Amino acid sequence: MRDIFVTPERLKSGVQSSAKDTDPNKTKVERSRLRNFAASSQIRQALTKQLQRLFWIYLTKNFVINSIEEVQRSEPTIECSFVPITFDNYVCVSDFRQRNRIVEYHDKLAHGELGYFTEYKGKMIASIWATINTANKPRVVRGHMRIAPNEALVHDIVTGEHFRGMGVGPFMVYGIATALLNDHGVDRIIIDVNSRNIASLRMMDKVGLKVREETLSISILGRWVFQKAIQ
Repeated sequence: MRDIFVTPERLKSGVQSSAKDTDPNKTKVERSRLRNFAASSQIRQALTKQLQRLFWIYLTKNFVINSIEEVQRSEPTIECSFVPITFDNYVCVSDFRQRNRIVEYHDKLAHGELGYFTEYKGKMIASIWATINTANKPRVVRGHMRIAPNEALVHDIVTGEHFRGMGVGPFMVYGIATALLNDHGVDRIIIDVNSRNIASLRMMDKVGLKVREETLSISILGRWVFQKAIQ
């Protein structure tokens, strides 16, 4: 084995390199950049919500589930569990999303929406929501989708950034479909996916669902005013 001789100059260079890697000024800049990114993301979310209240056009591909046999059971590549979102644990959304989402999740529960977390090693890593029409007449939910009595709309399927591509999304779709059909006794489930959301469209394919129709919907001042099937 050849001996490796480290000269004082090389040793000094290595120390300087290590010092650069832990430069406190560099760390401060990085933290500032992350804070600015988070702030700009929150501003974009707020502006989007304001625009949706004024005028919004939705172009979605709709998937329909009438029985659990129509959905392929899908297991993620990691061992996790499906946990109902309640007033006791909704704050755990901050495990995988920004803290400003805590209020949003509280409001969803307060408005009677049904939600589930995916839990992995004691932390929440994903969530999925559904709105059930418990009225005795058709109702517009989420500002753009008209559903019949005892139908449910599944929406807001979100997986934490570090757990994407592990099959968590399809796992949640099967889980909430089972809960809606078996536990809540809904007649039909609709899942609407933005026509440009390629990842979510792949997720629907993984659970064996096919597009039932493509729908154009328009809302003005937070009210649904138009909907038409275009395919």
